[in-house]
Amino acid sequence: MRMKKEVNHGALLRELAGSLSSTVTSFEQMSGRPAQSFPDYKKARAVYHEIQAMIFTIGDKAESRPNDAPRELKSWLIRMRLRSIAAFTRVSLAFFRNPPQLLVHALGAYEILQHEREAFTKVLADYDMMLFEAGIDDKTADELDRVRVNMEEVVERLENLLKTAPPQLTVF
Repeated sequence: MRMKKEVNHGALLRELAGSLSSTVTSFEQMSGRPAQSFPDYKKARAVYHEIQAMIFTIGDKAESRPNDAPRELKSWLIRMRLRSIAAFTRVSLAFFRNPPQLLVHALGAYEILQHEREAFTKVLADYDMMLFEAGIDDKTADELDRVRVNMEEVVERLENLLKTAPPQLTVF
């Protein structure tokens, strides 16, 4: 007969938070190097999505056992989300300021660009609420305001690229 091992949820949350923190820091460092190709950009997007999944996993685990989670965990998770959004925005802005011509003019480019525009538009809609919930200081607020302006520029650039991208294939 096997004994069921008792899980220390507080320790698990600390371990997950440490992993998230190091992943966000690595992503921020990576965001300083512009993506040279669409596969590079997709890798950065995948890391961004991985970070978001980690944030939601930690949040869910904390909600299921609120007594095991630190009181400031929710605001810390929002700050981690804001940091990852800022890093991904830097990558995206650098990439879409000078996108590879193959991406812009290839068949299927329209769908890719449209998906990216929709994703950025959704995050932009949630951004102000996250700022409010994070309870950040004025210096950080100024930095995050610049991120918001950059996000708006990414959306605008994607909209402009959509105007010149080959139309979607409707019949094959």
